[in-house]
Amino acid sequence: MFRFFEGLVDPYVPYKESDTPPKRLYPFLRDYAEPFKKVFWVTGILSVIIAIVEIWLLGYLGRLVDVLTSSTPAGIWASNGTEFLIVAFLILIARPAFHVAQIMLLNNTILPNFGTLVRWRAHKHVLRQSVGWFEDDFAGRIANRIMQTPPAAGAVVFQLFDALAFAVAYVFAAAVLLGQADVRLIIPLLMWLIPYIILLVWVIKRITPASERASNARSAVTGRVVDSYTNIHAVKMFAHHDREIDYAKEAIEEARRTFQIEMRLYTIMDAGLMLLNGVLVVAVVGWSIWLWMQGAATVGVVAVATSLALRLNAMSGWIMWAMTDFFRELGVVQEGMQTISQPVTLIDQADAKPLVITAGAVDVRGLSHHYGM
Repeated sequence: MFRFFEGLVDPYVPYKESDTPPKRLYPFLRDYAEPFKKVFWVTGILSVIIAIVEIWLLGYLGRLVDVLTSSTPAGIWASNGTEFLIVAFLILIARPAFHVAQIMLLNNTILPNFGTLVRWRAHKHVLRQSVGWFEDDFAGRIANRIMQTPPAAGAVVFQLFDALAFAVAYVFAAAVLLGQADVRLIIPLLMWLIPYIILLVWVIKRITPASERASNARSAVTGRVVDSYTNIHAVKMFAHHDREIDYAKEAIEEARRTFQIEMRLYTIMDAGLMLLNGVLVVAVVGWSIWLWMQGAATVGVVAVATSLALRLNAMSGWIMWAMTDFFRELGVVQEGMQTISQPVTLIDQADAKPLVITAGAVDVRGLSHHYGM
């Protein structure tokens, strides 16, 4: 089974190389994602199905409470036994099957192969650059971008299906479930959802550029450190030990400063989330109890609303972190694109003829050399 899922996409599938890769983020990712198109569709559909099943389970909890409170122990199996067996089958067989299929597509098909495909194609593209192109940059920074961009791109895809698609479907299904119980229960959900989205948008708008700056600072550290090690003979020969230490410290300090700014955003996010989650639980549970006191809701509705509020309370932090991680990794990809998306400038002329070798000789004429242009 593992081999089946691992072999669904070949990361080394032939593709048309381009001298001018896309400069914008989403066209860049779309080019790499082309071999995974069908797998992405199936994974997204499974994420939505799993979210709906989870909401259905909470809804069935309310029905179960109402059935138990309105039936006798002696007659409940006779009237609801078949229903209980069907529900048990769905929980024991169907639900795990959907989860396992989605997990294997994410963990065994997408993550290993997508990162490999990005790294392979990025490395092939960079190797086509001229010698002068490599001399104008740090080898360590180039290598760091080639190494950190693929896992970041894989994390973007993972969060897209494991968290974002699931979260959107889950919140929508939760609103439908509460509306079916009593349409007025949607009001406290919106009281939480609207400020939650505002907080999320505020963090996202700042986390992507902050992440890109932090990633760029880390690449600079790697570039300077690797450059020192690569040229260690020159460093020792000219006694530049202290100068190299100060040079690296400058980049290390910049990496620390950019990382601190990034972490401040997460602290603000966590503090705001804690406040909003308190509003969610009090509003949804309190409103459902008030409806029950007015005779407009059953005990099952209160149980569903309470379970759903507690479930959203637990999930909201995970969703927020997944969303911010999604856009943080996008920032890492954007930083890597500064190297991977650079066009190949040393190319053949349009009317270049195939090289035909008839004899071999070395003839040097008018040889000159200069630095720069």
